Amino acid sequence: MLIGHTQPREMFLEALGNGRLHHAWLLAGPRGIGKRAFADWAALKLLSGGAGPGETPADDPAAQLVAAGSHPDHRILAPPTEGKGAATESIVVDQVREMADFLHSYPAIAGWRTLIVDSIDDMNLNTANAFLKELEEPRQKTVYLLVSHAPARLLPTIRSRCRMLRLFPLSDSEVRRVLDEGENGFSAGELDSMVALARGAPGAVTALAGTDVAGLSKSLDRIAAGGDATSLARSVQPQAAAPKLQALLALVPQRLALAARSNPDPRLLDLYSEADSLARDAVRLAYDRAQVAMALADIVARAGRVQDKR
Repeated sequence: MLIGHTQPREMFLEALGNGRLHHAWLLAGPRGIGKRAFADWAALKLLSGGAGPGETPADDPAAQLVAAGSHPDHRILAPPTEGKGAATESIVVDQVREMADFLHSYPAIAGWRTLIVDSIDDMNLNTANAFLKELEEPRQKTVYLLVSHAPARLLPTIRSRCRMLRLFPLSDSEVRRVLDEGENGFSAGELDSMVALARGAPGAVTALAGTDVAGLSKSLDRIAAGGDATSLARSVQPQAAAPKLQALLALVPQRLALAARSNPDPRLLDLYSEADSLARDAVRLAYDRAQVAMALADIVARAGRVQDKR
């Protein structure tokens, strides 16, 4: 379900209504803000022939076929979950070649054919060049919906053949709707923390359901006030606590970012950079969980002392 993004919806529908629908749309914006949801919404608009910015009804024949993965005029190109490419989480060139017959044929039952690429950032150079050939020779009534988190990194020749549609972070009320209406299992106490943590990108926090973000926030409050971090470090040590550590890795940099915005002391910005770097390296380099928690707690404690001196 697509929530928010009113202006991009209107721009897409205006192009469709005026008969000037570009064959390739580059849906650009930060991770987790709903670019894939927008692509799904746009594809269903084309496949169902529906009008207006609302959702295509779930009982619409096109929606039912797409949900079942059996619509003959719709495909999704994404990194494979098994086999070649799965280890690198990349879209491989063979996947693009396998799409050729679909892309070079006419619609079977709908007025359009749609291809969602999620994401085009996940193509290496060989794959991107193979895909570029498809963009250069589009079949009539075929529309590409390309999700991109970092469009500046794409081949310039790919960008030049697309109409870029920028999507922006959602408002807090829209984030709350996404989290509240999704099957995320957030408790009432967690929801407020998740809305703040999302910073306009609900997709960035949906994996944190059940990690007691509200409890983690209270622990960090105590540490910032001079409390001990030992119990926090112990709580993330077990293998089963990996999701809780992920929540901590997201929560501490976000906490420091908010502090740096409200307090001009440059030390807070330095502490944010330190926390953000540690959070990224902890995953990439598989640091010891308890040591990571203690290091993050130390950063929070130092930030607390800076804020106490305002």
